[in-house]
Parts: sequence; structure tokens; C-alpha cells
Amino acid sequence: MHTYHFDPPAGAPLPGAGEEVRLDAEESHHLLHVMRARPGDPVRLVDGRAGVVLAEYAGADAGRARVLVRASHRESSELARPRLVLACGVAKGKRFEAMLEQAVELGAHEIVPLQTARGEVWPGEGRRDRWQTLLRGAGKQSGRSWTPELAAPLSPAALLADRPGALFFTGAARDRARDWRDDGDGRCGPAALLASASAGAADLRAGSELVWCVGPEGGWDDAELALLAAAGRTLRLGPHRLRTGTAALAGLALLAVVREMVVEAGPVPGV
Repeated sequence: MHTYHFDPPAGAPLPGAGEEVRLDAEESHHLLHVMRARPGDPVRLVDGRAGVVLAEYAGADAGRARVLVRASHRESSELARPRLVLACGVAKGKRFEAMLEQAVELGAHEIVPLQTARGEVWPGEGRRDRWQTLLRGAGKQSGRSWTPELAAPLSPAALLADRPGALFFTGAARDRARDWRDDGDGRCGPAALLASASAGAADLRAGSELVWCVGPEGGWDDAELALLAAAGRTLRLGPHRLRTGTAALAGLALLAVVREMVVEAGPVPGV
């Protein structure tokens, strides 16, 4: 069953069984002319905010497809806390765009482009519109009911100040002179983090967001690195230096697993 996007009126509930939904021109074209839908064909709609509508193709008027709703619901797994956030320095060329699409597949709820001392110049609203389109397309392709929000660009300091209750993680290269394990100085490896999540660590369960902070291709400057290290946990992903896109996806994949474990454990009572 293919997934299509629809935009319900702001604040409106999801359509219920027996109601009709008209798709926009782009989605109608795909359903009618690419998929060559026939009446009765099953259709899955998502609204980008965890809403899912199961329907069937009912016909078309003036090139706009109509679908008849059979059932609808909101996916609790997408709405559960903590949310997964990727805060990343902007990379050059197509690398950042490819990373955005893969971040959707890995479960990011929000993406924050970071303005850093050594980062790329912010490319402007035209590029931002393109990124938003890529996020929506990647959501449909992966079957997600949630389209990640694309935040306004922030400095690392503004990011930290803007998110009370969030847990921040930033990467650090392995020190070859030390063991690959949690060494008590705020740094940890994947095994230690997963063990903490498995044990139902209260700090992870109480966090409203897991924010993975990745520097630009030029790296963090000393002030940014000190600020991030003081605000959260430094996570070591391996013995080698990683490119921005590689670090973003590797850390996001790890934190997606941690989030799933935390969601299954449930919130800390009273929090």
C-alpha cells in the first residue's frame, strides 16, 4: 500500500470512517497517473503529524483524486517522549540533503541547522524550502506518519538555552591511550549508553528530547566544544574521525535505539 500526504485544516481532527478526502494536485497526479489507481484500491494517507488514514480510492474530479476513509488513528510511537532531534552544522553540496533524507528514515522528529564558528554560511530561504520538500518526500518514502520539523538556524548556545528538559549529546574521537569504555569523565561509548537505557536510567526516561549535536565540516571551535560538553554527555562512536554526515547518522541511529528502549520503559513516575 502506497503512502500519500494530505493537509487537514489546522486544528481539525482526523477524518473518520465514511468521510471523503481530496488529495492535492501533486499527490493526485502520483496516484492517478503513476500508480494508475482503480476504484477500491487501498490508500494510506499521512498528515506529517502522526496522523494515519486508511482509505480506498473512490474516483477523481477535475484531476483531483478522492479517497473514502475506512479508519484513522494517530501513531502513539511518534508522539511518545523523548523526541529525537538532530542539531547539525550545514555541510556542503548534496551531502546535507542526503543526510536530511536519511535522518527521516532513522526517526528524527526535528532537525536544527546549526550556525557555528567554522560552519557554512546559511544558504537562505530558497534552500530551506527545498529541504522541507525533501523531508516530506523522505517521510512518504519511508512510510512515516511524522515529517520532521525544520527549525530556524541556531547557534549552539541558543540551542542549549532554547530546550529546557532536553538531554544533549555530542561526539568525541576516541583517545587511543584509554580504554574503549565509560571512563567517568562524562564520556561514554555506545555499550555504556545502551546499558544505561536498558537499566531504565531515570535521566533518560525524564528527558523531553534526545538531541544529537554534530559539528560542521570544519569542526567545533574550542568554545563551542566546551559549551556542549558542559551541557550534556560526550559520546564516542569509534576510533576514527567521522565526516559530518557520517557522524550525524551514526549517532542518530544509536539514539533511535536508546529512544525506543526509553519509550518502552515508560516515564519516571511523577515526572
